[in-house]
Amino acid sequence: MIEVDKIKNIYVYTNKVNMRFGIYSIQKLLALRFKADEIIDSMFIFVSRNRKTVKIYYENHYSMSLIINKLKNYKFQVNDLIDGKIIEKEELEYLLRGGELSCVQKEKIYI
Repeated sequence: MIEVDKIKNIYVYTNKVNMRFGIYSIQKLLALRFKADEIIDSMFIFVSRNRKTVKIYYENHYSMSLIINKLKNYKFQVNDLIDGKIIEKEELEYLLRGGELSCVQKEKIYI
């Protein structure tokens, strides 16, 4: 169960990533870039190239979750400029409802 009030950081990743990756492949991908304590209680959002699918990875001390959200007739409005950006919880909700999320600030993460 995702405890939204305990989420420390929410990262958005819009570069190419294999959307066929499952929970363990994404976990390995994140382990290359982040320390274990940075991954705990952080949320990672991976956006597909066609912007119709997002995968949300969340891990706490007890479990890990991978949520897949697909849109049928619309696209997630994510600008490439936010790649690696830490977003707020309100922005996450806005994004998942189909709102446009575009920021000029860019904090690059290499995965």
